[in-house]
Amino acid sequence: MDVIIEKAKQQDRAAILAILKQVNMHHIPSQEMPELTYENYFVAKINGKVVGFCGYKILSKTEAKTELMAVDMNCRSKGIGYRLQLRRMEDMLEKGIEILTTNADIPETIEWYKKNFGYKETGKLKKNHEFSRPDIDHWTTLQVNMVEWNRTREDPS
Repeated sequence: MDVIIEKAKQQDRAAILAILKQVNMHHIPSQEMPELTYENYFVAKINGKVVGFCGYKILSKTEAKTELMAVDMNCRSKGIGYRLQLRRMEDMLEKGIEILTTNADIPETIEWYKKNFGYKETGKLKKNHEFSRPDIDHWTTLQVNMVEWNRTREDPS
């Protein structure tokens, strides 16, 4: 399986929204997600077909927040989400981002961020409306120090 990660483009929008619909995150624009931009977004493709994507928003010179990440239901458990997350974190490091915030609602996803990328829980945030898991009414806010994460991944000792 040859997965290619590349910058998202406007022509990827329909495929991105189709994937987001699978996970109830397609309500764009909304209070949870006002717009879908492409400046800091990436797509994962297999044989030219979009099978996942992720993005982020720069908040200041040293801080950013992830925005949306989803992988097509038929392509899960193949490391695509991991590769997308890694790509966006590396992109942010290149831009000087030091603190990255992520909101997640699914317990398994929260643990995945902690285990694989060094995130720590910093709080909870009530959802504005149904988005992602309808049975969970809040986001768990996670943060990672990107400089520390990068240092420890390069030198695990």
